[in-house]
Amino acid sequence: MPGVYHDWNGDIDEVTIVQSFRLDTYNDIAVESFDVTKVTLPDPNENTYGAVRSALSTLKPAFLEGFLGKLRRKTREPNPARGKGQTLVVLVHLTKLDPGSQAARYWGSFGAGAVKIEMTGEIVDAPSRKILVRFKQERRSGFGLFGGGYGELFTRTARQIGGDIAELLNAF
Repeated sequence: MPGVYHDWNGDIDEVTIVQSFRLDTYNDIAVESFDVTKVTLPDPNENTYGAVRSALSTLKPAFLEGFLGKLRRKTREPNPARGKGQTLVVLVHLTKLDPGSQAARYWGSFGAGAVKIEMTGEIVDAPSRKILVRFKQERRSGFGLFGGGYGELFTRTARQIGGDIAELLNAF
């Protein structure tokens, strides 16, 4: 049903359903955009600057891996028996990329120093460009060997968000 939902399905922070749809009426699903321009980078003098800057190029592949891994219906071969060549488009905007503190992850506990990634986005009907769903999701990852390296935690967290968005689509 159209509306705004918080903690949707116990997992996604916020989902706004603008218009209901059925996933099986679409032949293909495409992640058309993965915008990283809204992310504020740390000061270049901070020790996390390099890690955050290099993460910007690895987040989209990690997101796609999680997205395609959890998507119930694979998108590689269009099925003419479904929709009439219709494509569902996912637009993703990276809004937060917080490296946290590796030292705090190593010495602390209970999420101290966690890496945080927040993404917002839209699910759009490609032919009409009408927005069907908006979402906002933040994930944290605070555990890894010796406090977890920044790259490893950024990748894991982006992969988890990709899976979350696939599960959102699977619900339709």
